[in-house]
Amino acid sequence: MVIIGICDGDQAVRSLIGDYIRRYRDETGLPVQILSYDSGEKLLRHYPFEMDLIFLNRVDVAKKIREADENVNIVFLTSVLSHVLEAYEVRPNNYIIKPLKYHRFLKEVEVARARQGQNRFLIETNTDGVFKVYTKAIRYVETEGRNTRIYTQGEKILSYKPMKAHEQTLFEPYFARCHKGFIVNLLFFRKLEQNDMVLITGEKIPVSRYRKKEVLQKLENIYREANDHEKN
Repeated sequence: MVIIGICDGDQAVRSLIGDYIRRYRDETGLPVQILSYDSGEKLLRHYPFEMDLIFLNRVDVAKKIREADENVNIVFLTSVLSHVLEAYEVRPNNYIIKPLKYHRFLKEVEVARARQGQNRFLIETNTDGVFKVYTKAIRYVETEGRNTRIYTQGEKILSYKPMKAHEQTLFEPYFARCHKGFIVNLLFFRKLEQNDMVLITGEKIPVSRYRKKEVLQKLENIYREANDHEKN
């Protein structure tokens, strides 16, 4: 679930971003919740700490949010360029001169999703109990009859969710649907042997021929970003 807030006194701005969110939800199939406020006072009075991203246009409101919440991504919207310097005081993740375009909206949502995934966890419930599963600890997910099973570094957790639901939930760039019956965490990748991926644990995961190109591209992106980070 991605929770996106909109705080702007202009109904046209709120409607535009709301339309963008619904378009994004339709295009990706991901669960996205919209929280819309026509004033900063209403937002602060009912501030939801589970928000991942908020678009707003008032520096004073942003200051109070940042004092209470270090994690939410703040994107400052303004029609006046001189307000940008004021916005930097509240450490926004970005600022955008109105009007907001869809491609810029997409970029901010993807940044927020990436940050959300840094220490994200899922809750899985089955007949054995309730499990808190950190996404980075998941090695792979496998179809098991009508159910699925999540393999972590320490457990094999039965899930009643279909593979498609896992694919939507595990949106981090290091997860890949490598086979009809498998989603794999590429952070555990060791090598590729023909149509099998060998993990650092020694486990072998099948890779479909028609999915191999996409998997290799994701691997290239992950390790290029890792190398760039080390250089910087």
